[in-house]
Amino acid sequence: MAGFRIVRACSAVIALLAGGASWPVPAWSDEAVPAIEIDATGSGTPFRHSWEQAFGSDRADMALTESYLRNADRTREATGFRYVRFHGIFDDTMGIMAPDADGHMHYNFRKVDAVYDGLLAHHIRPLVELSFMPSAIGSDVLRRDGGLEPLVHWKADEQAKPITDYSGGTLWYRANVTFPAHMADWNALIRAFVAHLEQRYGAEEVRQWPFEVWNEPDQATWVAQPKMATYFALYDNTARTIKAVDPALRVGGPATGAIHWVGDFVDHVMREHVPVDFVSTHIYANDPPDLLRLPKSPANTGNTVCDATRTARRAIDRSGHPDLPLYITEFGADWDIHNGSADRPWIAPWIAQTVHDCDGLAPIMSYWTFSDDFEEQGVVANELPGAYGLLTTHGIPKPAFNAFALLHRLGNRRLPAGSGDGDVLATRREDGVIAVALWNRDADRARDAHLAFRGLASVEGATVIVIDRNHGTPAALFEAMGRPVSPTRQQADALIAAARLPAPSPAVDCRRARQCDVRLAPESLALLLVPAQPK
Repeated sequence: MAGFRIVRACSAVIALLAGGASWPVPAWSDEAVPAIEIDATGSGTPFRHSWEQAFGSDRADMALTESYLRNADRTREATGFRYVRFHGIFDDTMGIMAPDADGHMHYNFRKVDAVYDGLLAHHIRPLVELSFMPSAIGSDVLRRDGGLEPLVHWKADEQAKPITDYSGGTLWYRANVTFPAHMADWNALIRAFVAHLEQRYGAEEVRQWPFEVWNEPDQATWVAQPKMATYFALYDNTARTIKAVDPALRVGGPATGAIHWVGDFVDHVMREHVPVDFVSTHIYANDPPDLLRLPKSPANTGNTVCDATRTARRAIDRSGHPDLPLYITEFGADWDIHNGSADRPWIAPWIAQTVHDCDGLAPIMSYWTFSDDFEEQGVVANELPGAYGLLTTHGIPKPAFNAFALLHRLGNRRLPAGSGDGDVLATRREDGVIAVALWNRDADRARDAHLAFRGLASVEGATVIVIDRNHGTPAALFEAMGRPVSPTRQQADALIAAARLPAPSPAVDCRRARQCDVRLAPESLALLLVPAQPK
């Protein structure tokens, strides 16, 4: 990886950063190996923490659970995140609408209020995903009639009985993903919903909530055909209805998977003069190449998430509207819930690499997800590896959680870090501390980083925090416990303590005037903190 060189490091650093493991240290002289020069002479460039502005979660119902809100609090404390995005604010389980005996539609927003009241009480705002279709107004006739089929004679000598069949849905909770039977009913729902939000929470508050129309209409969560044309019709009606209630509200889409339709969407809304305030899409590192179809570009880094984000950004810019912000409302290393990516050590340096490579591409990137309160494929069977969450349902931190907590400590000004800074992020914080993230994605070999600071009088007092296979993970204790499927409260507390982000330790090889050597174990992430210089 560009910019790093193997250098001499003392055994104390090895013991500190590798959890006691021992690797051979080459007897190469410092003078023979170029250092990574971090230039602290200037103020640096803006470094917006876009990766921690928002996090994803399952569906609206889950926001009413104790574990969800507890994990939301812990994630907000660790990252300062502002928005949460989830599916299903209009799902049938939210009970928002039903016809009366005369066929007139009535709205009931009590559960909606409970969800949003709870989030706001925990200092988190919704990034409102307008989904899915209430069965009362969807185009699935069976579901619109309450799931009752015509009377059926199961046996010739028995009375005819109705049967219930919700096969028209998707995901474990059978979300209705059909087109509205009558667009006027959908528009009326959107109008009533938005007006209710402003009446309850105030227009100034709700104007800070982005409204995103649907979720992944290019995939299984939209069954209308043709997909793009019918989604555009839904978006047009939704956006115009929202703006009719309050022109200052923000609305966007297409919320597609694998950056699909981005250019088509922008072309459509501009051609048809449809309101749009942001463009949204999703990307995962393991999206199949034939699904993603990334064009070759010299700007591509080999990081799928950031290369795709860059491609989406270029598609917006080509439309002649470079002022439109791009929101990546879902991203992650792995879309497969069964792979357990969030609890494995490699995720920490992967997150750091993605933060590095995606810098400046999108003001909001929402990681999927912050909590294992997640039931798209059913109730998660095991505490670990669990689902995509940064935290298990008991609140046990995974390496992914600790990576976000560590990177949160970076500053908001990025400093130059050599000509090939592929594995280092150097920043200055508002308190004057120089915070430098370093990582090693190699699964087999340790690496040494030799840092030289320009513009600092001294690096004395520097500290380091490390996440690796032995630090910031519950893995060893979990194995010793026999991998309990559902830990007891006592076991969960012990696992939480074992997985806690390590405290800063003295960086013992930062004693020279302006240089530091840091050893990085395989699949590790480190944060070096150099104290503010006296003025």
